[in-house]
Amino acid sequence: MDKSRREDALRSARERLITEGLVRASIPASLVAEEIEQSWRRSVSNHVNPATGPHIVGEVDPDSAILRAAGRILDQWQNNLTDTRMALFLADEEGRIVSRRIVDAQDTRTLDNANAAEGFVFSEQALGTNGLGTPIEGRGVVFVRGHEHFNDALARLACAGAPIKHPITGRIVGSLSIASHVDASSPLMVSMARQAGHQIAEALELMADSRNLELARTYRQFRSSKHPVLVMNSETVMTDLPALAHFDAESHAYLWEMLRMHHWDQDKLQLELPVLGTEAMVRRLGRAGQDAIFALEFTEPASAPAEGGVSVGKHPEQRSAPALREVLDGLSSRQARTTTSYGVLQRELTAAATADGLIRVTGGPGTGKHHQSSKWLRQHTGREPKTFTAEMLTEDPTAWALMEAALAEGCGILVTAGPGIGHDLVDRLTEFAAAHRPGVHPGARVILTERTSGPFNPNHEAEDLQGLVRLPSLVELRGELLDIVREVSAELFPGAPAPRFSPAALQCLLAWRWPGNVAEMARLLAHLRRSAGTGLIQTKDLPAPMRQTTLSSLSRYEQSERDTIVAALAEANGNKSRAAEILGIGRTTMYRKMRALKIDDDERMILPGP
Repeated sequence: MDKSRREDALRSARERLITEGLVRASIPASLVAEEIEQSWRRSVSNHVNPATGPHIVGEVDPDSAILRAAGRILDQWQNNLTDTRMALFLADEEGRIVSRRIVDAQDTRTLDNANAAEGFVFSEQALGTNGLGTPIEGRGVVFVRGHEHFNDALARLACAGAPIKHPITGRIVGSLSIASHVDASSPLMVSMARQAGHQIAEALELMADSRNLELARTYRQFRSSKHPVLVMNSETVMTDLPALAHFDAESHAYLWEMLRMHHWDQDKLQLELPVLGTEAMVRRLGRAGQDAIFALEFTEPASAPAEGGVSVGKHPEQRSAPALREVLDGLSSRQARTTTSYGVLQRELTAAATADGLIRVTGGPGTGKHHQSSKWLRQHTGREPKTFTAEMLTEDPTAWALMEAALAEGCGILVTAGPGIGHDLVDRLTEFAAAHRPGVHPGARVILTERTSGPFNPNHEAEDLQGLVRLPSLVELRGELLDIVREVSAELFPGAPAPRFSPAALQCLLAWRWPGNVAEMARLLAHLRRSAGTGLIQTKDLPAPMRQTTLSSLSRYEQSERDTIVAALAEANGNKSRAAEILGIGRTTMYRKMRALKIDDDERMILPGP
């Protein structure tokens, strides 16, 4: 079949497919290759208009991973193709052209007329069969010539395209196409595109963090299991869809923190995670700390634990540590929970108020004793409570009369005391609170807040603990931390959206010991509101001491190397290429070291310190 007749046949076959439909229309096997026919059918299914050109989407990021990996390779191929009429195109995973290399300037107008330029989307969904979008969709090499293109504007071109598969994830991250005028095309373009695509994939592997390469090998090792598998390190999660259903950035942060802190006497642990609907056999692989890899194999449907949370099973005579159980319980019940421990506290205050007498609230510094007690009194009286200190009641005899007057007005009474409050004062307050006062508002109660300095001991002086309400520290509520952040933020900034944290920033929050408890959190949220506004909160927005927890896993040599790179970046005003020149290393090496030493700007998941 000569060229003219073949072009007519191609146009006719494509038109029949559009007008008659996918079921009725048939295409002769001798006319087009199988991958072209399949792409045509996908294009018709996606209702692609062959007369509509590509659209442009935003600016191309010159620092994207695929561009960094492909830059040198595209340079080499452009030099090798100097005496040809071929052009090189690199697209990202969306089919958007991120780089165009024209060998002969005469081709510029032809390619511009087809909108084959940086920023334009050549996905198969947008443009139909073409040398950039079809390799991504079909996951294979294609050779599209003339009217085999679904779009009329590309009919003068021949394009050989190859997908670019990420060496770690196996995901298609882009495509490479070699294009020429249809009259100058050669079947050799196919092998050239395939080779260039492989070279870019190899460059991506060289750029990759060695820890992620190890993670990929581990995932390949376990993915053959008949059960859903999830493999993760401090930065990355690899999994299949069944295991991903209830797993997000917060789940990763909580689960990583829990597994990192667990005392691993052995390298296996059996868990029940009702929120994922499975039991999980957890294996720790690699070394402890920064290099640890955890593989979770979800085996059988989990039986509901007695408390409705999470069960931690034994594995060869090993039981989980209390911290592990607490964090897991927070993670497991996070989606089902409608209130935090502070909501439970308000109910405990209400229960304590059913009996006449003094209500006692205890907790460490900054746990929110005053705030939570005042909140309860306001809700039950509609008025602001009157606050007194233990010193005032001891040193000023008129203070008792003022408390009596406040109760008569329907106000609640809040008495604050430090550790070691005298028994005589507590006894007198108890007697005062229990006195019969006809006509006084029932919510006008007396609450004594006591600051404790040591750890809570439920067996100590049990007779004094009746009617006592205790506020836990934030460290004890690690599994609820994000819910508490949202609750505190909603009280500080009513009507404002909840703060959003990057995974790395979330890891910092989980690793922090919160010595100031809720008071410290409130100050932090107020600071973040001023500095970061309502945008995504990243590690750079957090206070320096909180950020420093991310560096505790670095060796002395790594810390020294990190400081040197940071100094070079500062001297180069943040220009990474210039910093690499200052240090005398290649740009690819620079990016790899920045990722390994936690200096990159991508807010990757990091390993916080203890």
